[in-house]
Amino acid sequence: MSQAGGPTGRRIETELRRGPEPIGTFRDALVRFRHVFKIYRVADTGVVALGGVDFDVGEGEFLAVVGPSGSGKSTILNMIGGLDRATAGSVEVEGRDLGRLDEDELTAYRRDRVGFVWQGTARNLVPYLSVVENVRLPSTASGVKIPAARRTPRELLEVVGLPHRANHRPGQLSGGEQQRVAVAVALSNLPMILLADEPTAELDSASAALVLDAFQSVNHEFGVTIVMVTHDLLAAKRAHRQLRLRDGQLLVEGRPMEPLGTDGRARLPDEAIDALSGVDLEVEVRDGEVRIRRRGEGGLGGE
Repeated sequence: MSQAGGPTGRRIETELRRGPEPIGTFRDALVRFRHVFKIYRVADTGVVALGGVDFDVGEGEFLAVVGPSGSGKSTILNMIGGLDRATAGSVEVEGRDLGRLDEDELTAYRRDRVGFVWQGTARNLVPYLSVVENVRLPSTASGVKIPAARRTPRELLEVVGLPHRANHRPGQLSGGEQQRVAVAVALSNLPMILLADEPTAELDSASAALVLDAFQSVNHEFGVTIVMVTHDLLAAKRAHRQLRLRDGQLLVEGRPMEPLGTDGRARLPDEAIDALSGVDLEVEVRDGEVRIRRRGEGGLGGE
């Protein structure tokens, strides 16, 4: 087996990181984060939500941002959506620095270029409107007639697999169905970017799978760029690529390795063996991640 650092290892690592879609199929970068900091003021204290983050999102890409609560995932989503501004650095979408737009320009950007799917179904749908009326609402509110190039509300419901629910109200739908309707609502004005904040967090596994199917369907059929933040590693695997975030910092991409044996043994990459050989070690298991390090390097590691 080739070492992870060789050409074959780099190819395998790329395939694991990107998922089933080769990165070459994506067009130019649609979203660019350049050394982005976000600091919130809480009384007299500054809380760092993002600490110098750099990454790109390709046009047509389905990206998952993964991390535990408080890691800065939603801050990234809010910045791409024009709901918050960076304290330092730049967030560019389609070559425009969102930090330089005034409030009217940001409002137009959110209305015309971005669709949102929130975690709580109550934030996505108007309860006293029917499903098809909810899907029609964004274009109605903006006063824009649906051009021939766009899908009708009923066609969008076909895409997410819910044409038979068109005349029902949200309260008559399951949580998973409500989230799938929310995807159709977010697509009503054919945005370039679809942002999803923990869209499966309140759903059972079967409903979550259907919602993720809907995301993959609209990504493939419309070419819309999707950025989904989640702490669910299974949901994240449905994306083309994952970014992992902890304490406001992007984690370095890991190297692939052989599975654990039945006795719990594993062959570490040569670089890891060189770095850890002959020293006392400790293991941290948290939020679905396992870290091996020199003893005493993890803050509370000596306990």
